[in-house]
Amino acid sequence: MIKEWDYLRVVACLSILLLHTSSWVIMEVGVEPEQTIYLFLRIALCYATPTFIVLSILILANRYHEKLPRNFWSSRIQYIFIPYLVWAFIDALVVESIYRKGLLWEKYFDNIVYGEFVGWFVVVIMQLYVIFTLLTRFKWSIAWFLPLSVLVTLIHHTVILLPYPIFQENSIWLRFFFTGWLGYFAVAYAIGIYYAQIAALARKYRYATVVLVVLAAVFLYIRLLLGYVEVHSRRLDLIPFVISMVLFVIAWGQSLPYTKAVKVLSQYAFMIYLMHWEVLRLSTSWFVEHFDSTLVHVPLLLLWTLAVCLLLTKIISLLPFSQFIVGKIKKRTTQ
Repeated sequence: MIKEWDYLRVVACLSILLLHTSSWVIMEVGVEPEQTIYLFLRIALCYATPTFIVLSILILANRYHEKLPRNFWSSRIQYIFIPYLVWAFIDALVVESIYRKGLLWEKYFDNIVYGEFVGWFVVVIMQLYVIFTLLTRFKWSIAWFLPLSVLVTLIHHTVILLPYPIFQENSIWLRFFFTGWLGYFAVAYAIGIYYAQIAALARKYRYATVVLVVLAAVFLYIRLLLGYVEVHSRRLDLIPFVISMVLFVIAWGQSLPYTKAVKVLSQYAFMIYLMHWEVLRLSTSWFVEHFDSTLVHVPLLLLWTLAVCLLLTKIISLLPFSQFIVGKIKKRTTQ
């Protein structure tokens, strides 16, 4: 495994964990609306989910853009989609155990079909795997596919904002329909194909990547001041920030040591993503009750959640058929 990919996975994983930790603290204690910086940081952290998608496609394009392996789909169904189904049920079970409304199977159905739990991004990725299969099989040219994909994504996000009932009533479906993420897919595919050249340029001009991140962050902040305060990963103004963060980590990750902590967190990132919401759901009230400050709540709750996710994943991975619950936990080697 190329080490900067692991760094990118770890940074995105910890970012989404920090975002959702702050979300649970806010739900428990609230936050003053005039805390603009806090809101800005939460919006910026939303870059994490698109980054997971970019990284997934980037790696596939780098490895398999000529030909797919025979086990391409069986592997992804076994190690990604089935764990998604399992954790959709666990989420429904935890919700039912807390609220006891007798809606276990309804909640499970909604989790799977409507993506009403934290694992919804898996539905997006599985759709993009279909696009990747078609792109590889029919050898579509990136020269036309990239601009067309970006245009489709721009149209998607523009159209769903129109004040028509059809879009408002189906907003939950449109959230993870592949057309809204196709632009990220095409950019990631292009980076993956030309990764050696792009990584070399990013490393050579690594200070320029810092400038790009700052400019993208300033753009996000200006949009916030203009009234765009939604905290979610489908904001169009996140696209420059996502791409600049990807290039930033690729540039600087090449020069950083490949530590054991990075390896472990990268191995467990998928399960941290699927599992952390349940840990937060069961733990946040205790932390809010026993600590007074948000500056204390968030980091302590984050560390606790991370530790619990790592421990539970390790324990589950020792069980028979664990791959259907925690996916494929394996050791990676650097390149």
